[in-house]
Amino acid sequence: MKRSIAFLLLPALASLALAAASAAQSYPPDQGYPDQEPYYQPPPDGSYEDQTYDDQDYPDQTAYDNQSDNQGPVDESVFYGELSPYGRWFQRAGYGWVWEPTRVAVGWRPYTQGHWVDTDYGWTWVSDEPWGWATYHYGRWTLDPDYGWLWVPGTEWGPAWVSFQEGNGYIGWAPLPPSVGFRAGFGIQIGGLSLSAEINPLAYSFVSERAFLSERIAVEIAPPARNVTFIRGSRNITNIRVENDRVVNRSFSEERIQQATGRPVHRYRLNEVRNPAQGRVSRVQGDQVTIFRPAPTLVQARPDNTPPAVIQRRQRLAQQRQGGQGGQAQPQAPQPQQVQPQPGRAPQTSQPTRLSGADLDRKHQVEQQQLQARQNAERSRLQQEHQQQQANQQTRGRAPDLPAQQQAEQRALQEQQKREQQLLEARHQRERQTTQANQNRPPGQQGRPAQPQNQNQPQRETQQRRNREQERAREEQQQRDKQPPPPPPQR
Repeated sequence: MKRSIAFLLLPALASLALAAASAAQSYPPDQGYPDQEPYYQPPPDGSYEDQTYDDQDYPDQTAYDNQSDNQGPVDESVFYGELSPYGRWFQRAGYGWVWEPTRVAVGWRPYTQGHWVDTDYGWTWVSDEPWGWATYHYGRWTLDPDYGWLWVPGTEWGPAWVSFQEGNGYIGWAPLPPSVGFRAGFGIQIGGLSLSAEINPLAYSFVSERAFLSERIAVEIAPPARNVTFIRGSRNITNIRVENDRVVNRSFSEERIQQATGRPVHRYRLNEVRNPAQGRVSRVQGDQVTIFRPAPTLVQARPDNTPPAVIQRRQRLAQQRQGGQGGQAQPQAPQPQQVQPQPGRAPQTSQPTRLSGADLDRKHQVEQQQLQARQNAERSRLQQEHQQQQANQQTRGRAPDLPAQQQAEQRALQEQQKREQQLLEARHQRERQTTQANQNRPPGQQGRPAQPQNQNQPQRETQQRRNREQERAREEQQQRDKQPPPPPPQR
């Protein structure tokens, strides 16, 4: 009897935990994130002591150039000021300037906070996040082994730059990595590889096909550990192409989704706005979807084009160095502003708080507890689904490969949670190093980033990162080779 009660309570507890996690990621339109603290507080000076570059920054203000559309083409620098309130820009070897969202929960993944709609551009992602207009419609996402998810800017607008998988009653999607290109007339370009092999299975979000049109799709997403099974039991159906001089996503037909979900598919009209003052959060009203879109195609930013927040930080550091030497800080010459496509006020962002060692330890303890709570909820949900599969097996007939399938998913869960723990510890270590460095520096030089140990440091770090990625890929391939193909996932 007790065992039966526990089995009935487990789904409810897991659902409550996941619902609470989803609620913690609600974003009021253009007002920052007042309902949630960032999963790590950026250090006071914005430096994370990354020896590769000395211009990593958490912005304290943004710069805007109030220019209208007819004053010239819009370039990628439009992202610099717009995204700074919600994350930090820094340079990463192999990509140049990248953006890291700093106010998302641990374990967050792109294309999870929002929902899918069918528009005149095909399947379009409507994001609930105030920066989603940029990161889900331009550029690519990369899962960095040291920093987690990073966004690499791009110039071509699309309804959703994702890879789609379908099979055995499930639909999954994952952000396209920077290695995947796009060319009008040719479509997706992956250099002869398959998208299924190019993308880490943990990057996908899978839902039951009946839930694909849910407006709260985050709570429908299956535990990422099950992706190792879903990928094997599905096929890639990504179909992004150009029609009538516009990028469209035709990965599914309307009839296919209508049949799968059991509900009619409404075709919306895309209403683009180019003034950020009209709102940056995508919204559905009536028969149209409104999305902030500076331009269908942006001009690539100059290599020497630096985010305004980084320029401001350089000025601030120069003044601090002069002040620390006892001299008067000289007025800085005005820096040219980055090209911005339309007038509007910059989103407000708070000044990062300087934390003491004790405060930093308390913050790290809270973040660790939050990570453990989320991982426990995810572990419970996976256990719940495994128990349901076993119950179905008793009524529908035995599936001989089910134990192997569930063991593979358990191993994937352990690997996923191990990586999340490593990422959190790495962030905490960078914060501790920065805090210690600031305490040891003269007052006039606090906030100044440490200089590289030598000129070969960037090359060594790049090679080390590549070696780690190759080693992980070899280990994952060896595990896949040892495992027999599992049966189709049981619903």
